[in-house]
Amino acid sequence: MTTYTNPFTGQTINPSSVSYESLSITTNTTLDWPINGTTGIPASNIIDITATAGLSLTLPPASQVSTGQTILIRNIGSNSITVKGYSTDNTGPTVVAISSGVANYIYLTSNSTDAGTWATVVLGAGTSSANAATLAGYGLQAIGTTLNQIYSVDNYYSNATLPATEQAHFVVWGGGAGAITMPSAGTVGEGWFCQLRNNGTGILTITPAGTDTIDGNANQQLQLTESLVIVSNGTGWNTFGYGRSNSFAYTLLSLSVTGGTTTLSATQAANTIQIYAGTLTSNQIIVVPSTVQLYSITNNTTGAFTFTVKTSVVGGATVVLGQSSTVILICDGTNVYAASGSGGGASSFTSITLGNGSASVPSLKFTGDLNSGIFLPSTSQVGMVAANTQVGYWNASGLTMAGTGTFGTGVTGGIAGGTF
Repeated sequence: MTTYTNPFTGQTINPSSVSYESLSITTNTTLDWPINGTTGIPASNIIDITATAGLSLTLPPASQVSTGQTILIRNIGSNSITVKGYSTDNTGPTVVAISSGVANYIYLTSNSTDAGTWATVVLGAGTSSANAATLAGYGLQAIGTTLNQIYSVDNYYSNATLPATEQAHFVVWGGGAGAITMPSAGTVGEGWFCQLRNNGTGILTITPAGTDTIDGNANQQLQLTESLVIVSNGTGWNTFGYGRSNSFAYTLLSLSVTGGTTTLSATQAANTIQIYAGTLTSNQIIVVPSTVQLYSITNNTTGAFTFTVKTSVVGGATVVLGQSSTVILICDGTNVYAASGSGGGASSFTSITLGNGSASVPSLKFTGDLNSGIFLPSTSQVGMVAANTQVGYWNASGLTMAGTGTFGTGVTGGIAGGTF
């Protein structure tokens, strides 16, 4: 038997506390207080325990120690363990049942009986986990203990202003021609976003609030089946993921101008149909990107000033549009040409460049007679063609004609290749 005697005084002393015990049990087991000096299993301050089955662990008599006595028991096995107050046959009152992976801090509150009164605090329950349902915000859904991305679908059938709660939602338009107004970008803040799709039967116009813009424009239109993602930058809106309809490929830009030079952004220039309005206080120049594009441009401005469309390339051809006119323009990346026009004084040209042509295929011809017109026979000559036959030409020296002709009223003569 172990004794606890001071070698200098011969007096009995309390033993040092047993701090840690790794314990594996195969049957119901009773612990002993180390102070008793027994050879049994000590009730250490900290016990890691493994049981081969659902067994019990009985604490030592509470009457042998003071209140406040503590034991930390951690179940590191796979089977649950029941901790009981003292009895001689392991039938004492249950103090706590410790599940696998759980640690319990046990302390004595009353030692008036051998079984005692014990209190417990759970210190660990394996891996902790957050409440996913509590954490789920916009665009997130709790499934079990995990957060999962979700697109909540909201359908609109009439004009409406989107509330801030549409954040991360999928907004689907199902009406005819209509409008969706965005919330204030400054109110919802940077990073607020939603997806929009036109699943209706008419064009959908997306309009920002107040002075906000969408990609620098006053609005954004979605043709049938088109969709996009729209994101707040804190002061306005930007878009990405624009899905353009193959059936309705044309979009409209409405822009108010007052004169000076307006350089279109790539987003603005992507609109094939462009309508300009406003009162001009100076000549207006519209600069389109140096890319190949077809435009339908309407000049609805007022004021006694010109309206010119050009690229930024120096020396490139330009087109001047008259007021109240619509012109189809072609840009080849350098020059802007008028393909057709309508309206009073629809358009004017600074230059037109034609191919050389030939007598059989004149460069300039007519819808009523494709075999007559003008071509370039050689350098510095302008040839005239009738019925695919060259009948004369101009050069720096004057006019040269072939065959006979009538010159003035009642004057006829044979020139026979002569010149005049």
